[in-house]
Amino acid sequence: MLIILGAKFKRHAAVTLPLFRRGKIISNFDLIVDCTDKLLDNWHKKTKDHVHTDIVQQSQNLLLQIFGLIAFDYDLETLDYNNEKKGNNELTQALNDMLSAMEIIYYAPRTFSIIYLKLHLRYQRARRIIKKHLIQMIEQELNENSKSRLERKRTCLIASLVDSLQQDEKAEAMKTEEERKGQSLL
Repeated sequence: MLIILGAKFKRHAAVTLPLFRRGKIISNFDLIVDCTDKLLDNWHKKTKDHVHTDIVQQSQNLLLQIFGLIAFDYDLETLDYNNEKKGNNELTQALNDMLSAMEIIYYAPRTFSIIYLKLHLRYQRARRIIKKHLIQMIEQELNENSKSRLERKRTCLIASLVDSLQQDEKAEAMKTEEERKGQSLL
């Protein structure tokens, strides 16, 4: 499902939105600059006779790289100079496939979008791959000690989500859907 409404949205927003506030972005400013510098270095490495550069695709790769590092502390390898020749890793390719599907349905009527996404095999494969990787990241985060996770919670979305899930998990289970504040996984 692409859209979350109601109480579940409020729980997700309470955990994720603070990570996109000015203070959080500024704390990751060096990472953003480093990724941008890497992209610019890649452009400088290209031969003088190389004319065509897909700036839209490379900007999308830059944003994916930044998002992967900030949100999941995961290098998606979208800015590797040799990546164009050898192909992206599985998760990066799945994210690109999902973004491509989203471009198509963005302006489409809701009914068409739902049918299209259910029948689009690359999108369905991308969802499975992304879910598999997210589950692995969550399991890895759960294996971290709480002190380490607490330190990373300030800058990493996945650490914040796992920490939120573990806080008062039993008490949250007793509440109704409308009263819950914790985070559900996937």
